[in-house]
Amino acid sequence: METGTLRTLRIRHREMRLNSWLKKSLALYSANGLNFLLNIVIIPILVYYIGFQGYGFYSVYIILSSTLLFLDSALSKSAVNAIYSAKEEQRAQLVSSSRAAYIIAGIALLLATPMIAKGVSVLFPLYSEQLNLAYWIGAAAAIEYVLALPGQYFQMLNVLRARHFAYAQYQLCIQLSRFLAVVIVAATTQQIEWVLAAVVLRKIPDYLILWLFWRKQESEPTTPVAWPVVTTLYRQAAPIIGVALLLVLATEFISIYVSHAYGAETLGKYRSVYDVLNKIWFVATLYPVLVYPKICEWLADTNKKAWLQNMMPYLNLGSALVYGALTLAGLAIYPLMVHWIPALGDAAPFAAGLLAGICMSGHVRLGYEFLQAQKDAGAALLINLLSLGAGAATLFAFYGEATSEIGWAWFVSQLLAVIIVDIRNGILLSSSLRKSVIGLLPWLGVGIGVFITTSIHGMEGTVTSLLLLAVFMSSLAILAKRLRNLRQVKCAR
Repeated sequence: METGTLRTLRIRHREMRLNSWLKKSLALYSANGLNFLLNIVIIPILVYYIGFQGYGFYSVYIILSSTLLFLDSALSKSAVNAIYSAKEEQRAQLVSSSRAAYIIAGIALLLATPMIAKGVSVLFPLYSEQLNLAYWIGAAAAIEYVLALPGQYFQMLNVLRARHFAYAQYQLCIQLSRFLAVVIVAATTQQIEWVLAAVVLRKIPDYLILWLFWRKQESEPTTPVAWPVVTTLYRQAAPIIGVALLLVLATEFISIYVSHAYGAETLGKYRSVYDVLNKIWFVATLYPVLVYPKICEWLADTNKKAWLQNMMPYLNLGSALVYGALTLAGLAIYPLMVHWIPALGDAAPFAAGLLAGICMSGHVRLGYEFLQAQKDAGAALLINLLSLGAGAATLFAFYGEATSEIGWAWFVSQLLAVIIVDIRNGILLSSSLRKSVIGLLPWLGVGIGVFITTSIHGMEGTVTSLLLLAVFMSSLAILAKRLRNLRQVKCAR
């Protein structure tokens, strides 16, 4: 009787922890979902007011600001990993040291702003009628990032303290501020230069938002900075930064190619479609907030690590089925979207490969979280280099194919990354190679869908995508049933 009671209490405790995590996840994804909608709505607004050429310039700014945000993500991950691994009495000092690391990073980036601006002007040789706008885009993005560092540090503390509701609310307020500033300035001036100035200057009222949120939280204990700890944080962040930069380069080198080969207007057309499709990543954007701390926690516990080893093949397979289903659904409805929005017809040569590549990249990001948590960032660096090389080779092989080379470069580069990341994670967690290979099978179906869609236009391609989508949805149902049975068996023990 006592054994049964203890088992019941243990199961209820697990369910309460799971429900708490699900509520926090729902709050984060609700806020992220609103951000997702705002980021989609802003694209046609900007194209309407500043044109495809202006949006091409704006996309360069987005690329650079997203790249710089990865630097913050690396610092945040190294701090979270170090704090979870440390004893309770050492955590306050680690927080103080991470604050010092943020300040030093901001000063260093501010000093490097002229070099960053020059590099952007070389990578994107785009000019407006008045000035070398790409240079000033680089300078503006670097300055905005430095101004945003206090907010990023606040968000790191929210992740560390599991204040997911505060994280979600603050993120939503910041996104609303950005949306309103960009839309109002674009509508009133219709000049990309003023839009970029507004993006930087709106950080000033953002400090009021930050103060309103920060004053509600408990103050962090003040302890002396341990400079060896700061050095350790940078050393741990360095490979993560390398992975992040190569991850960005592996996806954004195509934008660099388009700017050189076709110019600002074609870049604007490509990026307007890309920026809509990559909102599929809105699920993956919270991996560092929700998933990465959990992975670190599981790997630090022997029993949870054993559970993770058994679940890894199912996680890979489930992620592949979900992202594959999204790809096939997009391929099926794309002809209807072209009928409703004729401007999307310009993306027809590369849309199928681009959509598949973006979904694969979302899947790969989950794999990178596991690699980084296991301190195997070196493998992630190599994977990104191989992915970049495969994409560049594809662009070279299909050069001059009326932009269809863009889609195939996306598909080939990300498929290679998927294969290596899934197999590498399986090896690190001592999972079966056969199960890792089975987890890759959905991408074969995606490849068939992409090939048929690009080769056969019209109803035949749509029907094929719908049939494959039905297979994927059935497979997801079978996998969900299998996982439910496994959980019931575990709870019965």
